[in-house]
Amino acid sequence: MINNVKYYGGAVVGEKGQLIIPAEVRKRFGIQTGDHFLVIVGEQMGVWGIVLIKGEMASLMLTQLVQNVFGGELTQILEDAQGKEKRPREPPNAPSDDQRDE
Repeated sequence: MINNVKYYGGAVVGEKGQLIIPAEVRKRFGIQTGDHFLVIVGEQMGVWGIVLIKGEMASLMLTQLVQNVFGGELTQILEDAQGKEKRPREPPNAPSDDQRDE
């Protein structure tokens, strides 16, 4: 359930396809020129909607999701993933390194 819903008026799409967010909304949520947003679009049965999530909030949400799912810091998980050498997969019955030297 969504709480604290307030109607702020309409938003207008300008000639260049830019969405103009009402000044009261920009002021309340600290939206500045150059801010980045994650844009999520959904459609069902001919009805559609757009959700904008400020970049910093999207990053925080993703970090918390990773911590809850994987139990670690996002940056640490990414560093670990990038640091691992990609070794070719060996068949299940392949001899170990010790057995190959014999």
